[in-house]
Amino acid sequence: MEGTDAKVIGSRILECRKKLKYSREKLAEAADVSNSFLAEVEHGTKNFSVPVLARLCKALGVSADYLLFGRENAPDTSGILQMLSGIDPQYLPCLEELLAAYIKTITIAESR
Repeated sequence: MEGTDAKVIGSRILECRKKLKYSREKLAEAADVSNSFLAEVEHGTKNFSVPVLARLCKALGVSADYLLFGRENAPDTSGILQMLSGIDPQYLPCLEELLAAYIKTITIAESR
């Protein structure tokens, strides 16, 4: 996990586990790791593989982005990006203006 701080990642895992009121044993079982391994991960003294990361994320209901970098789950915009990828580029400026106007309208309506 080069470029990331194992202690910070471990503390995020611990924080998520506590928010869910999971015991270390329960999370270890859900992520298919040993209790002692999970304790070392939470203390930042042990790194883990991508498959373990995926299992921890699933068990905790968080994204890898959150555990690794602290970024909260972002809404899934893949459908919008998929639609835009099929549009002729000449229409993109117009679509950008329409989207900006729509977002402004939503913001105004929500502030009332």
